[in-house]
Amino acid sequence: MDLNGYFDPVSLERPRFGYLPETASFSHHISVHTPDRPIRELDRHQVAIFGVPADENGCIKGSGDAPDHVRDQLYRLRRINRNLRIYDLGNVKNTGKISNTYYAIRDILMELNERRIVTVMLGGSQDLSHGVFLALEKAEGLHQVLTVDSMLDFTPEEGASIDSRNYLNQLLKPAAAKKFSYINLGHQAYFVTDEQIERLEKTYLQSIRLGEARSNLQHAEPLIRDSVFLGIDLGAVRHADAPGVSIASPNGFSGDELCQITRYAGLSEKLGTVGFFEFNPSTDLNEQTAHLTAQAVWYFIEGVTHRIRENPLDTPEHMKKFIVNLNAAGHDIIFHKSTLSERWWMEIPVKNPVTGYNFFVSCSYEDYQQACNQEIPDRWWRYLHRLGNETG
Repeated sequence: MDLNGYFDPVSLERPRFGYLPETASFSHHISVHTPDRPIRELDRHQVAIFGVPADENGCIKGSGDAPDHVRDQLYRLRRINRNLRIYDLGNVKNTGKISNTYYAIRDILMELNERRIVTVMLGGSQDLSHGVFLALEKAEGLHQVLTVDSMLDFTPEEGASIDSRNYLNQLLKPAAAKKFSYINLGHQAYFVTDEQIERLEKTYLQSIRLGEARSNLQHAEPLIRDSVFLGIDLGAVRHADAPGVSIASPNGFSGDELCQITRYAGLSEKLGTVGFFEFNPSTDLNEQTAHLTAQAVWYFIEGVTHRIRENPLDTPEHMKKFIVNLNAAGHDIIFHKSTLSERWWMEIPVKNPVTGYNFFVSCSYEDYQQACNQEIPDRWWRYLHRLGNETG
């Protein structure tokens, strides 16, 4: 498929100043779709960046102007490993109809996923994630979606038109249970209703409160490692660090915590797409949010350079197996620990219809310790019930 018809070329003014010599900058070591250089030789690249300057269905307008502001800052940062080939495809063309934009995102991601290219998507409003979900629906298997958000963007109303406050309704429909699993990281309790939390709990999905997530961000690493899409509402970052967002809050993740999250995402061999949404340049101060978003993108791509292929199914030679007899669960829980990275997985006694083997779920050493103390790990319990229901 020729992607040139989907994108407007990148057109940026030369920056007023650079932090580094031009030959050391990010922009000097990537391929860029420009008016004189159409998209070509895509298969030689491992990472693609594209912008979606659209906020028609955003509850607060302004984020449609974000992609080029992020680019301007990203291009000035230090180049990443020269062996990693990156392509900036440009911005998705404006067709005048947001539904066409969703389907354009679907087509683009399906093409990039087919070529095994990791994608960075610069929004735009968060309802653009709908295009990602359309692409994932076409892919085989069960897909875990993780959002970083201070709010939960789903509502009890069915059939309402898609917007940035209800776009997750698509994932929570009973018909979607065989295709999607969902986790949110960093909700703030005063922005979330009891009914929303109960709805997640009833289907063995979850959202982790901001305080719990920040108390030990390493505990979020297994959640990120199992996700295929990470959607970030930049309003989840505190106002002091990210003033230019659609809905700002004095509380939230710090800037360096956001970068830690995106680096974890970069390290995950499963994660194919990360999206940054709800950055509103019109409310930014000294381009601070643009710069933070660019740094988060940089850390994601830097993480990609350190990916290693390891999981209990594909690299059993690098795994140690630990079997814990858990009387309360009525099952043995089988844990696997990598001898390369010391990361952990646990086995769910439910057959994966795609592989024919049991499901493997990322976990932490603390989950193993819990099981050794005859406590059922929450993550194992949730997956056992949800996967059992989905495949039963």
